[in-house]
Parts: sequence; structure tokens; C-alpha cells
Amino acid sequence: MPVKMTPIDNAASDAILVGDPRRAFALAQELTVQPKMSHLARGLWGYSGVTVDGTPLTVQSTGSGGPSAVPVIGDLADQGTGRMIRLGTCLAIDRSLKAGALLLVERAVVTDGAGRALSDGADFVQPDQWVFTALEGLGRVATTSSHDLVERHEPDGPGRSDPGPAIARDLQTAATLAMCRRVGIPAAALLIVAEDAAGNRLGEDELWDLFRSAGRAVLSRLHRLVPPEPNPPAEV
Repeated sequence: MPVKMTPIDNAASDAILVGDPRRAFALAQELTVQPKMSHLARGLWGYSGVTVDGTPLTVQSTGSGGPSAVPVIGDLADQGTGRMIRLGTCLAIDRSLKAGALLLVERAVVTDGAGRALSDGADFVQPDQWVFTALEGLGRVATTSSHDLVERHEPDGPGRSDPGPAIARDLQTAATLAMCRRVGIPAAALLIVAEDAAGNRLGEDELWDLFRSAGRAVLSRLHRLVPPEPNPPAEV
């Protein structure tokens, strides 16, 4: 059941989801004209505005991990959002994968609790094919895996959960895709490799440049699609 955010204003039909509230604020300023805060509950800031070509857009922070993202997605669905793109970060598993690479998630291996519960025990979840196809070419098509803990905090050491064919890992893509499927919202995920397998991590300025360019690229692809039919906002 969604945890109500008591929004200041309803979200747009299209939403880009990022984990960090600071990035949500900066990306909303980058992608929309004079964005306004649409909610501030739980410290997960969200902003809604209109792009330069007149398309409504929400940029919403989800926090860290599936348990944080899932109620936010439920709340957005209740507000009428009809399509969601996760734009986040991940850690490389494959040693050939360089920090700064962009990955378009084809499958997310479910090793996290929220993703497992929402996918009815499936081994992996997939994005909406229509939205995935629209984003093709923005990043390397990849299988990733989602976990409850960042690698260094796993009690039995890195790799205790077999990611199978995954080349990178994160904390919420599986839960995000599973929750969106459950509430009937087309969704996909584009991830920035923030750290390579050797532990070399991008600086915040480098990450922001990648978020900005990736956000603009996602927006250009969304403009090619027929606008989603908005979900009627849930009655309170």
C-alpha cells in the first residue's frame, strides 16, 4: 500500500526517478523551465515543470534502496504518473566495465528483498519493452543485479549473492521495475557506472555531468513517444 506523500501538486505523466534529492533538484532545473517543488515529504524532494517544448515532466527522488523507492512509485502512480524512467548509479562487477559507462537495463536480477516480494519470487525482472526500445542506443544493453546492501557491507563479503550474468549491481532497479509493473506503469532504467570493479569511483562533478547529459538524452527519447495516458489520481 502506498505511503502518502501529501503532495504539494500532482506529478506529471512522465517522471524521471533519481535516488539523491540534490540530483533531483539540479536535474529538474536542467530539464524544465522554472520547476516547482511538487512534494517534500520524507526528505524525498520532487519537482514538476514543463520542458522547453511544453511537455510536463516530474523529476522525483526515491532515496536509497528498494524499500525507499517502492512507496514513492506507489505515490506517483496515485497522482497520475503514466511512465517512469529510473536514472541512477551502479557499481561494476565486470572488470572490463569502466566508470562512467551508461547501461540500459535489459534484465535486473532479483537478489533484494523488496524486488523478490514484488516479483513473486522471479529470478529477474524486465523493463517495459516499448520504453526500453525508445531508449536503445543511450547505453550498453546489460543485465544488472539489485541487492539490499552495498557490496562492502555484505556480511559474508562481496559476491555472496550470485548475480549470474549481471555486469553491474545497484540497490533498487529490480524493485523499481517490479513495482512499476505491479501498478501498471511502463518503466525502464538507465544506469551510470559510478565505480569500476577495482574501486575507482567518479567524482561528484563527473557524475553530475553524466546525469545532466543522460537526463537530456532520456528526455529527447520520451519526446518521440506518444504521451502516456495519465492514471487518474487516486481519490483521497
